[in-house]
Amino acid sequence: MCLPSRRSFRSGAFATVLGLTGVPAAALARRAPNGVETGTETAAATPWYVQAIGAGLVTLVVGGLLVAVAPDSTRRQTDRALESPGIAFAYGIASLVAVIGASVLLAITVIGLVLAIPLLLVFALVALVAGEYGYLAVGRLVSDNRLLALGCAIVVSVAVGSVPVLGPVVGFVISSIGLGTVAMAVLS
Repeated sequence: MCLPSRRSFRSGAFATVLGLTGVPAAALARRAPNGVETGTETAAATPWYVQAIGAGLVTLVVGGLLVAVAPDSTRRQTDRALESPGIAFAYGIASLVAVIGASVLLAITVIGLVLAIPLLLVFALVALVAGEYGYLAVGRLVSDNRLLALGCAIVVSVAVGSVPVLGPVVGFVISSIGLGTVAMAVLS
């Protein structure tokens, strides 16, 4: 049995990313000129373009710092995400469940509440930074050039941030893969 080559995997993954980035165009086409969807209410408290720009800025700043400050580590993490995205996703979900579970168990005791809140804050910061590895891995599907990969990651994060319902789901998956690569590196 012949396994698909890395190039065909990249082509398929790139087609998937392009398909997902085409979704915002359909969502934007349905919007009325004042930015409110016609006939439905959105659950977002902020306008879609604020969420999209915010996601792009976070990827620009955090992803840019990762690429500039630690290029070798970033390459290793994105390689890990590209080699085994399913396992990285499982590690990301497991680490999320473990930290939330530990925080709940700590919060049950009054004394443990002092530890639970900082634990959650530190984990949120780590998850924010580690999640960018997932976006950079998507960018590396397009090019191995660091700047092109960062540019593609920014475009994908803006596209994901602009889609009302599917965007947060896709963003969660991509960020969980990034978080999982860090969890895999820590545990190995």
